[in-house]
Amino acid sequence: MIQRPEIFINYRTADAPDGAALIENHLSQRFGTELVFRDGKSIPAGSLFPEALRSAVRNCSVLLAVIGPRWLDGLLGQAADGGDDWTCREIAEALESGAQVIPVLIGADTVPPAADRLPVGIRDLTRRQYRRVTSYTSHHDLDLLADELARLIPRLNAADSRATRDDDTEARTRNTVDGNHGTVFQAGTIGTALNKPSGAVHSGQGNQYVNSHQGDQYTHSNHQSGGSGVHVTGGNQGGISFNATPPQDESEGR
Repeated sequence: MIQRPEIFINYRTADAPDGAALIENHLSQRFGTELVFRDGKSIPAGSLFPEALRSAVRNCSVLLAVIGPRWLDGLLGQAADGGDDWTCREIAEALESGAQVIPVLIGADTVPPAADRLPVGIRDLTRRQYRRVTSYTSHHDLDLLADELARLIPRLNAADSRATRDDDTEARTRNTVDGNHGTVFQAGTIGTALNKPSGAVHSGQGNQYVNSHQGDQYTHSNHQSGGSGVHVTGGNQGGISFNATPPQDESEGR
């Protein structure tokens, strides 16, 4: 079943079609393609596009008005109310339906259009806080935009693939440190290092380095390195052994 889109990408074909496609592609990767509407992608071949556009914009939660440097050129020769301009009609429909309307400026030099150059029905657009996407920082800009949309719309937050990846990463790297004093840090694939441990430690898949004991490297403290990690204690006086069993006391049996 086709899901109702949450995000409607509004743009001018003669202004910033590449910017609109870039935004749609990034948001579709984050939230799923069915939750992001862009006409050329979302309207099936042979469909009646006026009805499809109206339905999508009236049911969306947010409309992104993509504005490039030639956005106002599309209004030249149009009626004062912009009724013949589909870009303006989509914005008007979104404002009327109560959707959140966010101008997205494409390029470092693009400025929001002045209210007196817009049809009366969409002049509220100039009062909306905009976001900007530039070619130099596009990935960062789009990540920030997607993060904001996820906070704004619960359904997008639930569908956010980035949140799922972050949760998976946290689950894979979570360690348990209990009753220890001193410094504990983790360095990539090296493992977990602890300074002055005094309690139970499980350090996942990495090696464990403990810098608190004096004397022989074989200790009887309750520290365990997950997987096949190596337990090494600092301040050793008699060398270091890996994957070995502590030698028995030579005095035993005499």
